[in-house]
Amino acid sequence: MTPRRRLRAGLIQLSVATNRTADNLRRADALIREAVDDGCELVVLPEAFATALNLPKSHEVAEPVPGPVTRWLAERARQHRIWLAAGLLERNGEQVHSSAVLVRDDGSIADVYRRTVVYDLEAHFLTGEPGARVVDTPLGRIGLVIGYDIQFPEVLRALFADGVEILLCPSILLRPFADPVRQMLLARAAENCAYVLFAGATGENTLAGLTYMGRTAIVRSPMAIGAYSRDFRRQESVLAEADREECVVSADLDLHELRRMQAAAPFLADFRRSPLGQALVAASVRPGNLPLGDIR
Repeated sequence: MTPRRRLRAGLIQLSVATNRTADNLRRADALIREAVDDGCELVVLPEAFATALNLPKSHEVAEPVPGPVTRWLAERARQHRIWLAAGLLERNGEQVHSSAVLVRDDGSIADVYRRTVVYDLEAHFLTGEPGARVVDTPLGRIGLVIGYDIQFPEVLRALFADGVEILLCPSILLRPFADPVRQMLLARAAENCAYVLFAGATGENTLAGLTYMGRTAIVRSPMAIGAYSRDFRRQESVLAEADREECVVSADLDLHELRRMQAAAPFLADFRRSPLGQALVAASVRPGNLPLGDIR
């Protein structure tokens, strides 16, 4: 498989409404088509994009993987010949996870990730589980995290150790955290030497009195390597971002330049060699096999 040199990615900032799944899916479908018309080959939807988190009813609205939402995603991935990532509430026996799926352009599941970190109030309804991993795809080396995870750099370090190139983060975070989270996105891109694609939900949960932050963004490390040298140089970190409107945010990812930077920088080799790096990677091992493969 010849490594891709460039990739166009589109992030969907969706106004995610509680108890309005059909309407959420209708608007998501229209925005996916908009991203496809813009030439995007990888499209990312927010966390719990079809249902919102709706914690008091999480057991009721959650579904297995594969299930109705993953089949809906698979149909659009096949129809448009795109890779599609999205967050959903996953029912796993008696447990409910805030999960993300990565769907190949043939409609099969490439990866399922369950959010590692849940905050205090969520812990009554959701279960966290370690196990982020890198998936080697024709588009590049992709890793999934979700929402609240982005505030914990330790969650991403196993992905860094495995040479991640594109970090996908579907999210449904709250508006008061918008400015701190933006700073964290810049930090995650810099410390992991990778693109970070943060697809944020917008809108309001009127039942709980919550407003989602939006602030979807595509960011990269502020460091790059010279075109005909091994000298480091500065580059613009933010490729594209939105405020709180429902929209598509897209940008071209230069994977060739990213790989040159990763090869020239000493950070990865030093981290892999350190006892702390080895311990963090060991602690991030996925606990068991998650459902992958054909979901037709």
